[in-house]
Amino acid sequence: MTISPRRPLREAAVPVVTALLVALFFALQFFGAPRARGSLGFIAPAQTSSPRATLESFRTDVSQATGLLMDAYRENTSEPGLFWNESVTEKVAEAEALLGRASRTLDLRDIPPVELEHRRLESVLLLKEILDRIPLPDRSDVPGEDEISRQSLPSWNVPGTEIRLVRIADGPQAGAYLFSRETVLRLEDFYRLIRNQPNQNGAQVDFYDFFSQSPGHLLPPKWFSVIEALPAPLKVEVEGQAVWQWIAFVLVTCLAVAAVFGVHSLAHDSRSPQGGTIQVLANVIVPGAVAVAALFVRYMADYQINLTGWVNDTVEELAVGIAYIAMIWAVLAFSNALAGRLYLSATQSIDASLARAAVRIAGLAIAIALLIYGASHLGIPLAGVLAGLGVGGLAVALAAKPTLENFIGGLILYADRPVRVGDLCRFGDLEGRVEEIGIRSTRIRGLDRTLITIPNATFVNLNIINLTNRDRMPYNRVVGLQATDVQAIRHEIEAIAALVAEHPKIERGSVQARLREGYEEKPKVEICALIATSKWGDFLHIQQEIDLMLRDRMLTSAPMAEAASGAAGNVVPLKDPV
Repeated sequence: MTISPRRPLREAAVPVVTALLVALFFALQFFGAPRARGSLGFIAPAQTSSPRATLESFRTDVSQATGLLMDAYRENTSEPGLFWNESVTEKVAEAEALLGRASRTLDLRDIPPVELEHRRLESVLLLKEILDRIPLPDRSDVPGEDEISRQSLPSWNVPGTEIRLVRIADGPQAGAYLFSRETVLRLEDFYRLIRNQPNQNGAQVDFYDFFSQSPGHLLPPKWFSVIEALPAPLKVEVEGQAVWQWIAFVLVTCLAVAAVFGVHSLAHDSRSPQGGTIQVLANVIVPGAVAVAALFVRYMADYQINLTGWVNDTVEELAVGIAYIAMIWAVLAFSNALAGRLYLSATQSIDASLARAAVRIAGLAIAIALLIYGASHLGIPLAGVLAGLGVGGLAVALAAKPTLENFIGGLILYADRPVRVGDLCRFGDLEGRVEEIGIRSTRIRGLDRTLITIPNATFVNLNIINLTNRDRMPYNRVVGLQATDVQAIRHEIEAIAALVAEHPKIERGSVQARLREGYEEKPKVEICALIATSKWGDFLHIQQEIDLMLRDRMLTSAPMAEAASGAAGNVVPLKDPV
């Protein structure tokens, strides 16, 4: 078979690609992780003791934050270079801390963790633009702490709107007045209805519109001037995103898919039947590439292209869901490949079988943990997942009862060790040599060279006779006698017993010779002895030597020679010692 000269190069590239995927995975985790909210100057929590305190705290923090961001944007665009200067970086950090504190006035408990970071920022900016466009009541008309102390107030609506502040009954923020869950979930709808209304503060810039139509996180990067110079048709909004954002997202997705196909081709061409580390890595890099590609698309869509609204939520949920599925796939592929590698490099004993099973079970446990954590991260109720797994686990346990019995039988074989791989054993009415002891079944090569597979649950309950573990091997023969009278028979039996006892491998005192009387024409003697060896090959050699000694004695004895002339020999096996 001709091997392509590219094959070694592809195999050498597998570890490099694996290391690159690992580096990209952790880099994406670092860059895509939520930024720390708050700083030493903004450790104080948001004031939420009353509707008035919550409303004023939110508006003050957001107003300061957007002012800082616009100052940073103007300063950033007026200076050359590719990176932010120190002043811009400080302003962005301060603005992010203010927005983080403002977000603590929102009840975000219904937002799935996968969407929480982006929705937190987006909700704050949406609510800011909505409040700037509606006539708010005077400060004295909003319930404050004095009104709350005189009369318990479970909720308060901004007059003329469905924007509601509710008092939290339990949890870490119990007693605080927050913008309700329903309000947070409907902010995008409210914004669409009111976005064309004039700003009550006289501001000309719609900061949420500026934020959603520009790349980057919170503040556009230096290359935003390229986006601003695009033709007007590319800036048209479609489903809340500019056309250029849709194009960029499609290009990023195509790039990620192409990279996955490239890795798949590399892994397929690097697989070899010989196994080894390259084979294990080749089985893992494809799901690893899928996970990294999904996280890359999510990072680019969220932090660079800056998709917003339901589009960003959908992309994040799909990308993170695919990433978790790919990681589960990678864990299972790695555990199976590693178990297969153990199968090739280790003995086929119960120890190797347990090691392979342990690797597969560990992989399955990690996969289940990833499944549960991923489901909760995506907002799927963890209690429902656990309940479903419990019911499913019970159904699987009932359906797999025979498999569990065989698994337990394998553990018993490992603990008791009645036989090992290579042992010759007798079980029931069968005999053979043990070839493999697995978790589910035991394979035995019969004396007729057939392969016998017995479930462990059945095998462990049989009467197993380990012939290999004998410390002595039995020698049993029946020899025809020439003598006819009692005295001569007795002397001939004694002579044969003495001859057998002379062999150095016959254990002293183990030789027994008994007359085997019957209706035969000539009497016979049954000889039983123990050969001092436990090795089957040695036993066969010694047995042959003793048989030849008995044959020589009979041939050199005149009376016995005449009897032997009519037959091939008088040494007859009593029973196969196996």
